[in-house]
Amino acid sequence: MQKKRILIFNDCFYMGGTEILLVNLLNHLVEKECAVTLLLPNPSEKNTLLSRVSSKVPVKYIFPNELTGIKKLIYKNILIFYPRLYAKLVGFKEDDYDEVVCFKDGFYSILFSKLKLPKYLWIQNHPFERDYSSHNLKEWLSYTLNRFQINRMNRSFDRFDEVICVSDSSRRSYINLYHGGKAKREIRVLYNALDLSSIVDRAQEPVDLPAFTGVSFIVVIRLSYEKTVDRIILASDRLKNESYDFNFLIVGDGDEFDKLQSMISEYKLDDRIKMLGRVANPFPYMKRSDWFLCPSSRESFALTLLESTALGTPVITTDCGGPEDVIERGKYGILTENSSEGVYMGMKKVLDDPSLLPYFVSKTDECMKRFDYQKWLNEVDHILRV
Repeated sequence: MQKKRILIFNDCFYMGGTEILLVNLLNHLVEKECAVTLLLPNPSEKNTLLSRVSSKVPVKYIFPNELTGIKKLIYKNILIFYPRLYAKLVGFKEDDYDEVVCFKDGFYSILFSKLKLPKYLWIQNHPFERDYSSHNLKEWLSYTLNRFQINRMNRSFDRFDEVICVSDSSRRSYINLYHGGKAKREIRVLYNALDLSSIVDRAQEPVDLPAFTGVSFIVVIRLSYEKTVDRIILASDRLKNESYDFNFLIVGDGDEFDKLQSMISEYKLDDRIKMLGRVANPFPYMKRSDWFLCPSSRESFALTLLESTALGTPVITTDCGGPEDVIERGKYGILTENSSEGVYMGMKKVLDDPSLLPYFVSKTDECMKRFDYQKWLNEVDHILRV
């Protein structure tokens, strides 16, 4: 019997929750005797998670090198407005596969939506309304083009045989934004889940912790604009001025790293906040912290909240989408307003009431029962018919 040939696309393979989930899925499909291929845009030294993927999974690239400048812009617009031409230019052959999984929504969804194969789309990004207000002609032209591009992407989603959202909040936003508030088709919700069996062991590895005092907070996150990690710095400045004893570890890398490091120095918070950059194993730091904090302006799910909870480190999160489902709107963690004020109030709440820490730690097992990894794999097997 011929193996089912499954192509799975993701826009990168950096150290992130979606990518860690995909590593597990790829290896699982290999065990199921599927001929699974991973497709990425281009090789990159940042694709560090490839080392965890089974050697039985071939990795293909749309481009041999990362596109830059005008060439990148040209190909992006060909992808968006002429996806069939794009497929020919990059040599993509749908006859090589039996079905396609686009594991993260984005502009590449347009390409895969045109295929005649069975195709499945995961909504990993939290849908949101964009602000297109402009202040000059240049901005208006740029925003107008971007609006056309986004609309093309949005319309492509409904051409997939199945659309899977990773949280109830993500599904609601999807329906409100793309279907005008009333679903035109079935939109499945499948909570992300991780194989957490190795996390406890990895969390025991020794690490050098900064010589801090007080209640310890940590965030493990990609340092990009929508993660709004600057909220942590602003809240910490206020709390330090109010004489609270606490410290903060920021684990992760990204475009905002230098900006955030400068803010920490500007606010004279080097004695309270330390940025560790990208860490191969963040779990010892998470295990040794009192609270995990998610300061994002939007999140589709945030798998790090599950990892932290599994390690017995309870969560504070802004009301930014998927995290509300993880902690069931405050039943299994602290849910705060989606703002700098909300981050401040969340930190202040646990600093003022030490009893909250053991209370939420006691809820760990009850919380984690809702995110059974084997159940997630069974659901994916059912979707892909393997």
